[in-house]
Order: sequence, then structure tokens, then C-alpha cells
Amino acid sequence: MQMLVKSATDVSLAPEHISQTKESLREHYFADQRSWVVAYSGGKDSTLLLQLVYELILELGSGATKPIDIVASDTRVEAPNVEEYLADRLSRIESHARANGLPVHVHRVQPTPEQSFWGNLIGKGYPSPTRWFRWCTTKMKIKPSRAVIDGIVRKHGGVVLLLGTRIDESAGRAQRMEGRATNSRGLNPHGEIPDALVMTPIADWTTDQVWEYLFTHNPPPWGGTHDFMLDLYRQASGGECPVVLDLNTPSCGGSRFGC
Repeated sequence: MQMLVKSATDVSLAPEHISQTKESLREHYFADQRSWVVAYSGGKDSTLLLQLVYELILELGSGATKPIDIVASDTRVEAPNVEEYLADRLSRIESHARANGLPVHVHRVQPTPEQSFWGNLIGKGYPSPTRWFRWCTTKMKIKPSRAVIDGIVRKHGGVVLLLGTRIDESAGRAQRMEGRATNSRGLNPHGEIPDALVMTPIADWTTDQVWEYLFTHNPPPWGGTHDFMLDLYRQASGGECPVVLDLNTPSCGGSRFGC
């Protein structure tokens, strides 16, 4: 179970750590003309990432001109309360951005009938997905998200894809992240999306630091609260389901998030 209570050995979230992350985001924002795509799943890590980006846009005010596209994957087979939560978050973000003239655009990505869970399970006779045969990841997450991101790339000529992946998540994740070749700004090319660079702004945040920020910066700037998400994690068996853009992203089938 994901524990939300900090132990005596946990590293607290220092103000300097927050300011360093925000300053890094600010520097990257003005470093080039590439638009930003924020991968959002509604889980703790992607929520932290989105909140930091959103707070930066609010702080920049009229200086925020770079387009920000938020891509969220809705597989159509989540638990009803999770689907409702994601839809509510995206609606609040979209309404707040529009009301405040922010260059933020929301994309709720869903599989086509041919990519859908029941279309493959019943229509095509696929077996139920497993961690070894992850057709649901490919058809219901990767392909729909890729279609949207490819369109954003064509429109803007290149993007920076912001992911909420963290070294602290697992030894395997840390090894993969540290083994990627990066450019002079610490960004790495996406292996499957042309003209897309990947940024991981919260890579060095610990799980406890993520929770601390979400607890102490609740409600988020777009309205509503984090309370429902925090309660879901109290009940979950561990982990969250990220926006998946390649099969190197680990399966989240063991938790209450994801298909």
C-alpha cells in the first residue's frame, strides 16, 4: 500500500528544492520555441508536474506565450469514480485556463472503437491483457496519445514532452533514466516520436517530497482539491498508471489505476 505518512528518516521538501525545480522549468521554457506537452494521468507524479508547470504559467503572466498542451489518456475502462475524477480535473483546468487567457489546451485522449478494450477482447478475440501481453497499453494508450502528439508536432514543428517520471520510483526506472543520452540542456530525444525531446522536471524528487508538495499546495490553482486523489492512494495497492508512450513504461495493472 502507498503510505502517505512520513517517517522520521524521510527527507523533507526544502524550499530550495522547490525553487530549483521551478527555476529549471523557467529556464527551459524560454530556452527555445518548442511547445510543451505535459503528460497527465491524474496520479500523484503527473499531478505534481502539471501543478508546477501551471504555477509557472500563472507567475509569468503576459510573458507566458509558449503553447502548453495537456494530454490525458482515458481508456474508457477505468473505475467510474476514477473516470469522473479525471474528467472533472480536465474540465476545471480547461475552464480556468480559458477564463484567465492562459495558452493551455487540454486533450482527453480515448481509443477508437477498433482500439477499444471490448472491441479487441470480444470483436477480435484477444485474451485479457497481462503484464507480458500488454495489448491494452499499445492499443488503448500509446496509439491514441501518439496520434494527438504527432498532430501537435506537425502544428508546431517540434515539442518538449514533459513526463512525471522519477528516479526514486524503482531501481529499473532509475537505470533507464540515467542511461539515456541527453543534450546540453539535459533533454533526451524520444525514441519513437520524431522531433520530440523529453524533459523530466521532477526526476530527483522522492515519493515523500511529492506527497508533501501535494498536501501543502492543496487546492491546486485550477480549482477543486487533491482530496479525492489522495484518498484513492490510501486505498490503492500501489503505484499509479502513467500516460504511456512506449512499451518501456512499466505496467500498472497491479494497482487501482489503469486498464
